Amino acid sequence: MQPWLFILVNMIVAAFVGGLTNHFAIKMLFHPRQAIYFLGKRIPFTPGLIPKRKSQIAESLGDVVASYLVTTEGLRELLAQENFRQAAADKLNAKLTKIAHMEPGLTLQSIGTSYWGEEGWATRKADWSGSVRDYLHNGLEEIWIKRGWSTRTVAETVPGWSEETILSWSQTAENMIVNALREEILSSRGQRLLRQLASGMLDKAGGFLGALAGIFMDEDKMIERLTPMLLEQLGGEAVRTAIRGMIARQLEAAGEWTLEQAVSRFAGDEEPLVWMKLKLDDVLRLEERLERLEAYDISQWLLHNEPVWRKWVQTIMQTSFQLLNRNMHTIIEAIGLPALVKQQVEKFPIERLEHIILSVSGKEFKAITWLGAVLGGLIGLFQSAFILWFM
Repeated sequence: MQPWLFILVNMIVAAFVGGLTNHFAIKMLFHPRQAIYFLGKRIPFTPGLIPKRKSQIAESLGDVVASYLVTTEGLRELLAQENFRQAAADKLNAKLTKIAHMEPGLTLQSIGTSYWGEEGWATRKADWSGSVRDYLHNGLEEIWIKRGWSTRTVAETVPGWSEETILSWSQTAENMIVNALREEILSSRGQRLLRQLASGMLDKAGGFLGALAGIFMDEDKMIERLTPMLLEQLGGEAVRTAIRGMIARQLEAAGEWTLEQAVSRFAGDEEPLVWMKLKLDDVLRLEERLERLEAYDISQWLLHNEPVWRKWVQTIMQTSFQLLNRNMHTIIEAIGLPALVKQQVEKFPIERLEHIILSVSGKEFKAITWLGAVLGGLIGLFQSAFILWFM
């Protein structure tokens, strides 16, 4: 064989072997996906490197991400950057501005139906109102039964209950009653009532005295005399003292009632706890309030109160960033970033990972293959030259 042909054949064979070796080395990073067995024994280098070490790679990647990439200090530095804060606020402002100009306007009902549909939204509304009602009822039972409020007296329950307080309340109630009576007497309705009383008195008098009173005094004259007399009596200390004493005695007696006895006076035949739950439902009217809330036009409010909510956005963003900054270490620990990264990497399909790596580094892998061929060819050249030198 001619020397040049010998060198050429050796270079071609060596280049082919070098290129093929590198090509298979790259392929064996991802293939085979599963272990291959022959006669009950696993063939070496199966599965490929990445499928075989996927769990270890995921664990190491999680440690790298948590220790060097996504760290508490790095996130705090990011949150401290003014441009990042402003960008976050601008995005939120832009989103709210878009909502403000929506037609038709955004409502809780439209949000709910878009996520769960009409039937699903209706079901969730009923569940929410029922949950709130149950929570309030359970809280009322907790206070009333388990904490023993039903057996507490009114005097023990009302803050500042004392003789001085009773006297003060009695005087206040006395003034209110007297003033209300004075206003009622001087009103047109009060005057009509006095006229009816005067007419009844004359009718019941009868006999000679009744006839005589009817001759010399009619209803209007009686009202003219009766009105100032009643007002004078109401302003007198005797009437005021009587009213005040009556109220004070009633308050003293009420102070000895238990709360259950006090509520029973309003509940009638109803059990006190049941009555309070019903009254609580009547006051709250959860379904009605929820219906009004879900129909409220959020877009219109945003449109007409832009300066207000823009100021709120700045305050909320500042407070949120401060809260995140103070609790960043706790948040990172609670997330469990290494375990999270490991879990996500382990779930990631090998095929998809291979596609991503080859799409990014495909040219480099081809260069490695050709580099193996070039190196193999050079080795074949030197090997052939060495053999020919010693022949």
